[in-house]
Amino acid sequence: MAPSATAIEREHKLFEYATEKSVDTAEIPLEEGWEKLREQGIEVIVDVLRRCATTCQPFGNKGYVSLYTISYRMCSSVGNRDHSKALYDRSQQELISISQSVLGELKQIHDTSTHCAETFLRHFAHHWANHKILVKWIQQLFRHLDNGYVANTSRATLTSVGLRAFYDHVFIPLKFELSEAIFFAIDCHRDGKDVDLGLIRSCVDVFPIMVLASRVSNLASIQAATNTQMEVSLYLHEFESKFLRRASDYYAQNSKQWLELASASNYLYKVETIIRQEAELSHQILHASTRDKLLKVCQRELLERHADAIVNQGTGMHFLLEHDHPEDLQRMYLLLHSSPNGAAAMTCNFHHFALGRAKAILKERAERVLRLKAEGKVASADDPVMVEQLLALRTRLTSMIATFFAGDSQFERALDSALQDVANNDISKETTNIEIFVMYTDRILSGKIKLPDESMEHTLNELLHLFLLIADKDLYAERYREQLAKRLLAKRYVSLHTERAMIVKLKTQQGAPFTTKLEGMINDFTIGEDLGRSWSSLRETSCRSGIKFEFSVQVLTQGFWPAQKQRELHLTSELQEAKTQFNAWYKERHSHRLLAWIHALDNVVVRAMLRTRSYDLLVSTFQAIALLLFHNSHVSLAFRDVCERMRIDSATGRRVLHSLACGKHRVLLKTGHRKVIDPALDQFKPNKLFTSKLKRFSITMPVLDAERRRDLESDVQHQRNFSIDATLVRIMKARKRLVIIWCRVADVGTDSRIKSWWEKLYIKYNTSPQIANSFANGLRA
Repeated sequence: MAPSATAIEREHKLFEYATEKSVDTAEIPLEEGWEKLREQGIEVIVDVLRRCATTCQPFGNKGYVSLYTISYRMCSSVGNRDHSKALYDRSQQELISISQSVLGELKQIHDTSTHCAETFLRHFAHHWANHKILVKWIQQLFRHLDNGYVANTSRATLTSVGLRAFYDHVFIPLKFELSEAIFFAIDCHRDGKDVDLGLIRSCVDVFPIMVLASRVSNLASIQAATNTQMEVSLYLHEFESKFLRRASDYYAQNSKQWLELASASNYLYKVETIIRQEAELSHQILHASTRDKLLKVCQRELLERHADAIVNQGTGMHFLLEHDHPEDLQRMYLLLHSSPNGAAAMTCNFHHFALGRAKAILKERAERVLRLKAEGKVASADDPVMVEQLLALRTRLTSMIATFFAGDSQFERALDSALQDVANNDISKETTNIEIFVMYTDRILSGKIKLPDESMEHTLNELLHLFLLIADKDLYAERYREQLAKRLLAKRYVSLHTERAMIVKLKTQQGAPFTTKLEGMINDFTIGEDLGRSWSSLRETSCRSGIKFEFSVQVLTQGFWPAQKQRELHLTSELQEAKTQFNAWYKERHSHRLLAWIHALDNVVVRAMLRTRSYDLLVSTFQAIALLLFHNSHVSLAFRDVCERMRIDSATGRRVLHSLACGKHRVLLKTGHRKVIDPALDQFKPNKLFTSKLKRFSITMPVLDAERRRDLESDVQHQRNFSIDATLVRIMKARKRLVIIWCRVADVGTDSRIKSWWEKLYIKYNTSPQIANSFANGLRA
């Protein structure tokens, strides 16, 4: 902007005056020189700034050179008086006077614009910007003072003096009003009103600079002050602490109302938006150190104080889980997981949701059991529906945890706890959940459910998770051992590699002792293949051996395989001869071993000619012997005759003949009721009219050891007693005395073991009833 004619004329006269004094080397009197400097220097700068001409140069080159020459000659002329101290003091007083006038103007503006904080902030920012320009020009006009007088006397530089004047006479008196105006403007911005954030930033930046103004006395220039690393103590004490309290009060006042008027998902969306806006606001107008503190305030007032209400209200987490709102669930977790109350409430809700879904599956199973019972049928443990539903539920919830809850281990534990409650809650005593899980595993490993290798591996891993939820793992191992024996002996397994892989999974989770018997069964079966090949070489010479049919034997180690009751059975002469020959052959190879034949585990293929068509019947040895009684015979046999000829008891005979005459494939005909065996009246004969579309089929027979299940549970309980005793002994050896033992095993008969120990005097009984009861209760806990 070009200078006006008046300014040009003024600078020309000033230049002539400075030139004249320089040529004559005459002394410039203090009052005369100061009047020139104040009226044609400082007042000109103030006048330009008051006219808001901050981009206009107050002087031309002549004016600036003239003013600097005058001030320099007043301090540095040889033989003349040095007015440095006077010029320094008067410059300082001038800056104070200007600052005091600014204070009066700002107070008047504040009093007249009580409800318009932005007006006050705009004027404050304007005067602050003007003051920095004023200080810069005064420092330029009196630079020689900084270089000479200030350096020699250790007084504050003119820049420090100027900033200190603003600090003492403007900032300190208006510190409270300035802070309140900034807070009010920020609240207006939070309410959605249009606010100049740049204006707020310029006012906030005053606080760190004022720290320099109050403490530092050697600032070379305004630019050096703004580039100096800021000391934020004043900012923290006078602004940030109050700002954070103001933000806390604002959100504490509004959050409760927002939550009452909005659903949980809408409230969380609003909170997410607020936190993002506060982060942006902090970046735009506040010091970097304030951001995290501000976000913590928002977290505390908007989320932590209302965590329970957000999660547990009608539209809270359970509602979002029920109605499948993935984005809202993820948002809830991201906002609340760092809050202790929020994390606990979310985990609890997730546990209740998972438990409710799992109990619904259990209820559906119970309804099926009741429906079958009403129809006169018995619910089978080989029911894949319940297990498949539990696996699907677990897969879905596990995926939800990984996707929405960042794989949080607290949610995984909540899911395991919910499924554990269901897995150990049996619907009926006839078929326990353990049996259902084992039977489903048997379906997979036996190939009843066809799965590719990858899917089978995944399914087995999922079944392993269900196994880990079971409390009676020892009972599971026994049930699993029974089904493994059936698969191996009947050769109904997908592959031995898969069987071994499953055993390795169990071993990894439970330790080597848990799978010792299972591994022994697999080893027996593998070794049996070599034994079978050796026996086959003898069978090839069947003419010499006298065996006219295929006859294979599987030798089992008694300690590994499930115990079987030996039952008497009268074999045919051919079978007896084959049995005798194998005994002799095996004794030659292993003279130190004894063989005990278990016919209940035998499998026989009988070829029957019925109605001019031959069939291959897959039956047990008991069924085969019963069928051979009717070979080439047209005479009916009574129930008692069959039992006597086979040398079996009535209960076994009932099961054998029921499978042949009352089952799906009725190869025998009977008199009387079609589905009930009457030992006193029933007669049996071959069914010459039998037909089937299948050339080869199996005739299943009810389990002979009906009491095996109860015996198995009793055996498991017996083994548990040994484990409990061993645990008690180890604890007593370590502690030398036993006060309280916490046994976290479900239904292990701890009470009976305690009584047994007391009776045997292994534990000294305390005569104090209170101590004794406390001791016993601790043991039972």
